[in-house]
Amino acid sequence: MQVRMLDHIALYINDRDEAARFLTTHLGFHVIDHTERYTLVGAGGRLGKLTLFDAPQGTTPSPGEISRITIRVADTEAAAADLPTGAGAEPLDGGYDFAGPEGLPLALVADGGKFTDYDLEGFTLRSGSPEESARILVEMGFAPTDDATTVRAGDYLVRLTEGAFDAGGMLFHIGCLVDSAEDHRREAEERGLEITDFVEGPNTLAAFVRGPEGVSVEYVEHKPTFSLT
Repeated sequence: MQVRMLDHIALYINDRDEAARFLTTHLGFHVIDHTERYTLVGAGGRLGKLTLFDAPQGTTPSPGEISRITIRVADTEAAAADLPTGAGAEPLDGGYDFAGPEGLPLALVADGGKFTDYDLEGFTLRSGSPEESARILVEMGFAPTDDATTVRAGDYLVRLTEGAFDAGGMLFHIGCLVDSAEDHRREAEERGLEITDFVEGPNTLAAFVRGPEGVSVEYVEHKPTFSLT
């Protein structure tokens, strides 16, 4: 199992139109795709993205296991100035912490010389056992790093931090680009991992596998017809 890159983070949101407006107005993203089921936003179709799904009826998702989603920018000061006053931006290690739509915890960090106006940098999940969760993610195809609680999905980082969380949070699944969704489904079966779904879309194939502490990992393959701008 080998992850090429983080393709998207799928989130449950009560008002995805309003959430998309926040992200496209204040964070340099644009709507890449919009359907009855989801709204896909990001700085580009082949960069890390956020997929906004309608929250299950009657629920009000909290951040749950999401400690922070981090966005790298070319100019943190300028990006912070574009945030609304209500976001409550606070300095954090050379960047800024702030509240996104519906309280989604976000942060701005410098892009490290990549000259990227906006892109995901990664995200941090709360975990009851960060090192064990990171180890399992490595077995599921993420790349290890020098930090035992951090793994890599291409240029994007997945960090695990100690912390309890309530079920029913905003995180729906983590979407990771792979060469073959079918190969990942077969290998997951061989390893005894729980496969929760296999979906064929017009331009993608996707295998959904349950990861550490119930986190859903989607292994998504782009068909030759795939094209997002």
